[in-house]
Amino acid sequence: MNLNFLKTFVHVVEAGNFSRAAERVHLSQPAVSMQMQALAQDLGVELFRRRGHKLETTEAGAILYAQARRFLQDWQAVLHKLESVRQRLQGRLALGASTTPGDYLLPQLLCQFHSLHPELEVRMEVGSSEEIVSALLDGRLDLAVVGYQPQDDALEAQVVFEDQLVAVFAPDYGLARQNKVGVEDLLAQPLLQRTQGSATRQVLERALAERGYDPDDMKIIMELGSSRALLEAAARGLGVAVVSKAAAADYTDSGRLAWACVEGLELRRNFWLVQSRRLRSAAQQAFVQFLLRSDLRG
Repeated sequence: MNLNFLKTFVHVVEAGNFSRAAERVHLSQPAVSMQMQALAQDLGVELFRRRGHKLETTEAGAILYAQARRFLQDWQAVLHKLESVRQRLQGRLALGASTTPGDYLLPQLLCQFHSLHPELEVRMEVGSSEEIVSALLDGRLDLAVVGYQPQDDALEAQVVFEDQLVAVFAPDYGLARQNKVGVEDLLAQPLLQRTQGSATRQVLERALAERGYDPDDMKIIMELGSSRALLEAAARGLGVAVVSKAAAADYTDSGRLAWACVEGLELRRNFWLVQSRRLRSAAQQAFVQFLLRSDLRG
Protein backbone atom coordinates (compact mmCIF):
# COMPACT_ATOMS: atom_id res chain seq x y z
CA MET A 1 0.00 0.00 0.00
CA ASN A 2 1.24 3.47 -0.90
CA LEU A 3 1.70 5.50 2.30
CA ASN A 4 1.10 8.79 0.45
CA PHE A 5 -2.25 7.49 -0.81
CA LEU A 6 -3.23 6.71 2.77
CA LYS A 7 -2.30 10.24 3.86
CA THR A 8 -4.35 11.67 1.00
CA PHE A 9 -7.31 9.48 2.02
CA VAL A 10 -7.25 10.94 5.56
CA HIS A 11 -7.19 14.49 4.15
CA VAL A 12 -10.15 13.73 1.84
CA VAL A 13 -12.22 12.42 4.75
CA GLU A 14 -11.40 15.41 6.96
CA ALA A 15 -11.84 17.99 4.20
CA GLY A 16 -15.13 16.50 3.02
CA ASN A 17 -14.32 16.77 -0.68
CA PHE A 18 -11.56 16.13 -3.20
CA SER A 19 -10.90 19.76 -4.14
CA ARG A 20 -10.18 20.99 -0.61
CA ALA A 21 -8.08 17.91 0.11
CA ALA A 22 -6.12 18.60 -3.08
CA GLU A 23 -5.25 22.07 -1.77
CA ARG A 24 -4.01 20.60 1.51
CA VAL A 25 -1.73 18.00 -0.09
CA HIS A 26 -0.67 20.30 -2.96
CA LEU A 27 -1.98 18.05 -5.72
CA SER A 28 -4.51 18.52 -8.51
CA GLN A 29 -8.06 17.29 -7.93
CA PRO A 30 -7.74 14.62 -10.68
CA ALA A 31 -4.56 13.34 -9.00
CA VAL A 32 -6.37 13.01 -5.65
CA SER A 33 -9.28 11.23 -7.35
CA MET A 34 -6.86 8.84 -9.07
CA GLN A 35 -5.12 8.05 -5.77
CA MET A 36 -8.45 7.27 -4.08
CA GLN A 37 -9.48 4.98 -6.93
CA ALA A 38 -6.15 3.16 -6.75
CA LEU A 39 -6.43 2.80 -2.96
CA ALA A 40 -9.96 1.39 -3.24
CA GLN A 41 -8.86 -1.08 -5.90
CA ASP A 42 -5.86 -2.13 -3.84
CA LEU A 43 -8.06 -2.83 -0.80
CA GLY A 44 -10.97 -4.27 -2.77
CA VAL A 45 -13.63 -2.08 -1.13
CA GLU A 46 -15.50 1.14 -1.85
CA LEU A 47 -14.27 3.95 0.37
CA PHE A 48 -16.65 6.83 -0.50
CA ARG A 49 -20.19 7.44 -1.67
CA ARG A 50 -21.95 10.62 -2.70
CA ARG A 51 -25.16 11.78 -1.08
CA GLY A 52 -26.22 14.73 -3.22
CA HIS A 53 -23.22 17.06 -3.30
CA LYS A 54 -21.80 15.63 -0.08
CA LEU A 55 -19.00 13.07 0.01
CA GLU A 56 -19.35 10.42 2.73
CA THR A 57 -17.30 7.43 3.78
CA THR A 58 -18.71 3.94 3.38
CA GLU A 59 -18.59 1.54 6.32
CA ALA A 60 -15.24 0.28 4.99
CA GLY A 61 -14.01 3.85 4.54
CA ALA A 62 -14.91 4.72 8.14
CA ILE A 63 -13.00 1.67 9.42
CA LEU A 64 -9.98 2.55 7.28
CA TYR A 65 -10.04 6.18 8.43
CA ALA A 66 -9.98 5.27 12.12
CA GLN A 67 -7.10 2.84 11.64
CA ALA A 68 -5.22 5.08 9.19
CA ARG A 69 -5.21 8.00 11.64
CA ARG A 70 -3.63 5.83 14.34
CA PHE A 71 -1.16 4.24 11.93
CA LEU A 72 0.01 7.58 10.52
CA GLN A 73 0.39 9.04 14.01
CA ASP A 74 2.50 6.04 15.07
CA TRP A 75 4.57 6.32 11.90
CA GLN A 76 5.23 10.01 12.50
CA ALA A 77 6.32 9.22 16.05
CA VAL A 78 8.81 6.68 14.67
CA LEU A 79 10.19 9.25 12.20
CA HIS A 80 10.54 11.87 14.92
CA LYS A 81 12.42 9.47 17.20
CA LEU A 82 14.75 8.44 14.39
CA GLU A 83 15.40 12.11 13.63
CA SER A 84 16.21 12.82 17.26
CA VAL A 85 18.79 10.01 17.19
CA ARG A 86 20.40 11.52 14.07
CA GLN A 87 20.47 15.04 15.51
CA ARG A 88 21.64 16.13 18.93
CA LEU A 89 20.45 19.70 18.78
CA GLN A 90 21.73 22.28 21.23
CA GLY A 91 21.44 26.04 21.54
CA ARG A 92 18.23 28.04 21.42
CA LEU A 93 15.24 28.33 19.10
CA ALA A 94 13.24 31.58 19.29
CA LEU A 95 9.74 31.10 17.96
CA GLY A 96 6.97 33.69 17.62
CA ALA A 97 3.24 33.08 17.26
CA SER A 98 0.02 35.01 17.06
CA THR A 99 -2.41 34.26 19.85
CA THR A 100 -4.49 31.46 18.32
CA PRO A 101 -1.60 29.20 17.27
CA GLY A 102 0.45 30.35 20.26
CA ASP A 103 -2.24 29.48 22.79
CA TYR A 104 -4.04 26.56 21.18
CA LEU A 105 -2.05 24.85 18.40
CA LEU A 106 1.67 25.06 19.12
CA PRO A 107 2.08 24.24 22.86
CA GLN A 108 1.39 20.53 22.35
CA LEU A 109 3.81 20.41 19.43
CA LEU A 110 6.51 22.24 21.36
CA CYS A 111 6.26 19.69 24.17
CA GLN A 112 6.65 16.86 21.66
CA PHE A 113 9.58 18.61 19.97
CA HIS A 114 11.31 19.25 23.28
CA SER A 115 10.99 15.58 24.27
CA LEU A 116 12.93 14.73 21.08
CA HIS A 117 15.56 17.43 21.63
CA PRO A 118 15.83 17.98 25.40
CA GLU A 119 19.17 19.82 25.12
CA LEU A 120 17.65 22.52 22.94
CA GLU A 121 16.22 25.62 24.65
CA VAL A 122 12.93 26.66 23.03
CA ARG A 123 11.38 30.07 23.66
CA MET A 124 8.02 31.18 22.25
CA GLU A 125 6.81 34.79 22.17
CA VAL A 126 3.05 35.31 21.70
CA GLY A 127 1.48 38.52 20.43
CA SER A 128 -0.58 39.97 17.61
CA SER A 129 0.39 38.88 14.10
CA GLU A 130 1.78 42.33 13.31
CA GLU A 131 3.91 42.39 16.49
CA ILE A 132 5.33 38.95 15.79
CA VAL A 133 6.19 39.72 12.16
CA SER A 134 7.91 42.93 13.29
CA ALA A 135 10.00 40.96 15.80
CA LEU A 136 10.93 38.48 13.07
CA LEU A 137 12.06 41.27 10.75
CA ASP A 138 14.10 42.79 13.58
CA GLY A 139 15.95 39.50 14.01
CA ARG A 140 14.60 38.83 17.51
CA LEU A 141 12.87 35.62 16.35
CA ASP A 142 14.03 32.70 14.20
CA LEU A 143 10.61 31.90 12.76
CA ALA A 144 6.93 32.58 13.39
CA VAL A 145 3.42 31.22 12.90
CA VAL A 146 0.93 34.02 12.25
CA GLY A 147 -2.53 34.62 10.82
CA TYR A 148 -1.61 36.33 7.56
CA GLN A 149 1.01 36.19 4.80
CA PRO A 150 3.44 39.09 5.22
CA GLN A 151 4.23 40.96 2.02
CA ASP A 152 7.93 41.53 2.54
CA ASP A 153 10.70 40.37 0.21
CA ALA A 154 12.90 39.51 3.20
CA LEU A 155 10.43 36.82 4.33
CA GLU A 156 9.01 33.65 2.90
CA ALA A 157 5.82 31.97 4.10
CA GLN A 158 3.83 28.78 3.69
CA VAL A 159 0.51 27.57 5.08
CA VAL A 160 0.80 25.19 8.04
CA PHE A 161 -2.67 25.23 9.65
CA GLU A 162 -6.23 25.88 8.49
CA ASP A 163 -8.86 27.47 10.69
CA GLN A 164 -12.42 28.80 10.64
CA LEU A 165 -13.90 31.72 12.54
CA VAL A 166 -17.30 31.25 14.19
CA ALA A 167 -19.63 33.37 16.30
CA VAL A 168 -19.71 32.35 19.97
CA PHE A 169 -22.07 33.41 22.75
CA ALA A 170 -23.38 32.27 26.11
CA PRO A 171 -25.69 29.21 26.00
CA ASP A 172 -28.67 31.28 27.17
CA TYR A 173 -28.00 34.09 24.68
CA GLY A 174 -30.74 34.95 22.18
CA LEU A 175 -28.88 33.35 19.25
CA ALA A 176 -28.19 30.08 21.04
CA ARG A 177 -30.85 28.06 19.21
CA GLN A 178 -29.42 28.90 15.78
CA ASN A 179 -26.84 26.88 13.87
CA LYS A 180 -26.14 29.83 11.59
CA VAL A 181 -26.14 33.57 12.11
CA GLY A 182 -26.83 36.01 9.28
CA VAL A 183 -24.60 39.03 8.71
CA GLU A 184 -27.39 41.46 9.62
CA ASP A 185 -28.05 39.54 12.84
CA LEU A 186 -24.36 39.63 13.68
CA LEU A 187 -24.07 43.37 13.09
CA ALA A 188 -27.10 43.95 15.34
CA GLN A 189 -25.40 42.28 18.32
CA PRO A 190 -23.09 43.86 20.91
CA LEU A 191 -19.74 42.57 19.67
CA LEU A 192 -16.59 41.65 21.53
CA GLN A 193 -13.63 42.28 19.24
CA ARG A 194 -9.88 41.69 19.12
CA THR A 195 -7.64 44.75 19.15
CA GLN A 196 -6.10 46.28 16.03
CA GLY A 197 -3.22 44.25 14.59
CA SER A 198 -4.97 40.94 15.22
CA ALA A 199 -5.31 38.68 12.17
CA THR A 200 -8.64 37.45 13.56
CA ARG A 201 -9.99 41.00 13.38
CA GLN A 202 -8.52 41.51 9.91
CA VAL A 203 -10.23 38.38 8.58
CA LEU A 204 -13.63 39.47 9.91
CA GLU A 205 -13.32 43.04 8.66
CA ARG A 206 -12.11 41.92 5.22
CA ALA A 207 -14.97 39.40 4.93
CA LEU A 208 -17.53 42.11 5.77
CA ALA A 209 -16.02 44.53 3.28
CA GLU A 210 -16.03 41.90 0.52
CA ARG A 211 -19.81 41.53 1.00
CA GLY A 212 -20.34 45.29 0.87
CA TYR A 213 -20.68 45.92 4.61
CA ASP A 214 -18.82 48.67 6.44
CA PRO A 215 -16.80 47.14 9.31
CA ASP A 216 -17.34 50.38 11.21
CA ASP A 217 -21.02 49.40 11.48
CA MET A 218 -20.13 46.70 14.01
CA LYS A 219 -21.44 47.51 17.49
CA ILE A 220 -18.18 46.88 19.31
CA ILE A 221 -18.64 47.20 23.06
CA MET A 222 -15.23 45.89 24.09
CA GLU A 223 -11.81 45.30 22.52
CA LEU A 224 -9.61 42.64 24.09
CA GLY A 225 -6.08 41.51 23.39
CA SER A 226 -6.50 37.74 23.26
CA SER A 227 -8.95 35.07 22.16
CA ARG A 228 -9.08 33.72 25.72
CA ALA A 229 -10.27 37.10 26.98
CA LEU A 230 -12.96 37.22 24.27
CA LEU A 231 -14.16 33.73 25.16
CA GLU A 232 -14.41 34.57 28.86
CA ALA A 233 -16.35 37.77 28.13
CA ALA A 234 -18.73 35.96 25.79
CA ALA A 235 -19.25 33.15 28.30
CA ARG A 236 -20.33 35.76 30.85
CA GLY A 237 -23.03 36.98 28.47
CA LEU A 238 -21.51 40.34 27.55
CA GLY A 239 -22.08 39.84 23.82
CA VAL A 240 -21.01 37.92 20.73
CA ALA A 241 -17.42 37.26 19.69
CA VAL A 242 -16.10 35.99 16.37
CA VAL A 243 -13.15 33.74 17.14
CA SER A 244 -11.22 30.73 15.96
CA LYS A 245 -13.25 27.53 16.15
CA ALA A 246 -10.11 25.76 17.42
CA ALA A 247 -9.63 28.35 20.15
CA ALA A 248 -13.25 28.02 21.26
CA ALA A 249 -13.25 24.19 21.36
CA ASP A 250 -12.72 23.83 25.13
CA TYR A 251 -15.56 26.27 25.83
CA THR A 252 -18.03 24.82 23.32
CA ASP A 253 -17.23 21.20 24.21
CA SER A 254 -17.81 21.92 27.92
CA GLY A 255 -21.07 23.82 27.22
CA ARG A 256 -19.80 27.18 28.48
CA LEU A 257 -20.36 28.64 25.01
CA ALA A 258 -22.57 27.95 22.03
CA TRP A 259 -21.37 28.64 18.49
CA ALA A 260 -22.75 29.23 15.02
CA CYS A 261 -21.35 29.80 11.55
CA VAL A 262 -21.77 33.30 10.13
CA GLU A 263 -23.80 32.72 6.98
CA GLY A 264 -22.68 34.66 3.93
CA LEU A 265 -19.14 35.46 5.12
CA GLU A 266 -15.98 33.64 4.07
CA LEU A 267 -14.32 33.18 7.43
CA ARG A 268 -11.91 30.38 6.64
CA ARG A 269 -8.32 31.41 7.10
CA ASN A 270 -4.81 30.06 7.15
CA PHE A 271 -1.95 30.26 9.58
CA TRP A 272 1.41 30.84 7.97
CA LEU A 273 4.87 29.64 8.88
CA VAL A 274 7.08 32.67 8.22
CA GLN A 275 10.87 32.70 8.08
CA SER A 276 13.62 35.02 7.02
CA ARG A 277 15.36 34.09 3.80
CA ARG A 278 18.73 34.22 5.56
CA LEU A 279 20.77 31.16 6.54
CA ARG A 280 18.88 28.95 9.02
CA SER A 281 20.21 27.04 11.99
CA ALA A 282 19.99 23.27 12.31
CA ALA A 283 17.47 23.72 15.16
CA GLN A 284 15.27 25.93 12.99
CA GLN A 285 15.36 23.48 10.10
CA ALA A 286 14.55 20.58 12.41
CA PHE A 287 11.56 22.36 13.92
CA VAL A 288 10.21 23.32 10.48
CA GLN A 289 10.42 19.70 9.32
CA PHE A 290 8.74 18.57 12.54
CA LEU A 291 5.96 21.14 12.12
CA LEU A 292 5.29 20.29 8.48
CA ARG A 293 4.87 16.62 9.39
CA SER A 294 2.63 17.43 12.35
CA ASP A 295 -0.68 15.62 12.67
CA LEU A 296 -2.36 18.89 13.74
CA ARG A 297 -1.91 20.33 10.25
CA GLY A 298 -4.83 18.36 8.86
